Amino acid sequence: MMPGRRELALAVLLALVGAGAWWLQRASTPPAPPPVAKERRPDYIVDRVDALVMDERGRPDRRLIASEVRHYADDGSAELTEPRLIVYADDGPPWRARADTGWVNAAGDEILLEENVRIERAATATGPPLLLRSSEMLILPETDYAETARFAELDSGEDWLTAQQGMRVWFGDAMRAKLFGRVRARERFVDGAASAASAAEPAGAAP
Repeated sequence: MMPGRRELALAVLLALVGAGAWWLQRASTPPAPPPVAKERRPDYIVDRVDALVMDERGRPDRRLIASEVRHYADDGSAELTEPRLIVYADDGPPWRARADTGWVNAAGDEILLEENVRIERAATATGPPLLLRSSEMLILPETDYAETARFAELDSGEDWLTAQQGMRVWFGDAMRAKLFGRVRARERFVDGAASAASAAEPAGAAP
């Protein structure tokens, strides 16, 4: 039997009341709060670390020293306090780097030094001592490479140069550097005179 008009109107009214109640409940329910970021904490902390890595011939390759190491289990990386890095050379004095803080990846082949970064090498039989300074430096010790996008200074005896937007340095037997941004340099001439120069090219290279 077909419902009459009164029954049909009552059914529509009940449906509208139900829909209105559902909408009102949904609108009055506060949205769920966003997930709170979990604080990243180290799984262990070690004081006074001194790690030596040997090469395939059993000779010292590099040495990493830090007053404190904080290791993180999620990616295997570690934060360093007062890191000191020594990269030994096959022939000649080692490269020595230090900073206030640092970071090393799980594999140990990427080391980021931050705050008061200094990288030094003593004089050799054919060249003066070298000193590189910046506020940040990424070092890849396995390939004798370092880079920074920050202001950097490089001193070599009486010569010096600065790069406003950073530099890339290859610490091989024949050291070379690529400079970025505004570059200023002073180099000695053979007769002992010195000159100061500035350049605004976006990039340059120094032997």
